[in-house]
Amino acid sequence: MRSQKTIIRNDDVNADSTLEDIKWFSELCDRYGFKILQCITPLGVCQKVDVEMDNETIKNLSDKNFFENKEVAEYLKGRNDLIGVHGLWHTHEPSEKEIEEAKEILENMGFKPTYFVTPFNEGNYPKEVCGLKVSAKTQRLEDYLDEGTPTDEIVYLHSWRFGKWYDKNKLEICLARLMS
Repeated sequence: MRSQKTIIRNDDVNADSTLEDIKWFSELCDRYGFKILQCITPLGVCQKVDVEMDNETIKNLSDKNFFENKEVAEYLKGRNDLIGVHGLWHTHEPSEKEIEEAKEILENMGFKPTYFVTPFNEGNYPKEVCGLKVSAKTQRLEDYLDEGTPTDEIVYLHSWRFGKWYDKNKLEICLARLMS
């Protein structure tokens, strides 16, 4: 795995993301030379969302918006990361209208999205939607923490934020190993 080619998707950046978490992740990837695709969900939250929930339940979880998370938004605007639309809400198979609306929200905030990243890695989307490249199901970097090398150009990683089971030190050791 070579940092010049591999992009690490940071899915589920939204209203409930903390600056501490986003900084930790971004600085870790920077240290090992990995490009980051920050995947932003403009409306609602992600950490409470479960794949078993239906779209209405997901939409009703929160009335928070990413633009209210000013410290995370400003930090990301100061970086040179790729930006991805990760749905309008973190719902199953967002419509083209929802993708376009999410893209407009992010552009109005000063971001320049270049990707649409499918929530839950679901849906059959073309290679491009609403002028955005589509990043659908890709390999999970978590599956390579102990051994092996992912082959996809873009891999996703986000479990480090969701629960106590995840060992951040393991991720650092993995990134170092993949760079050697």
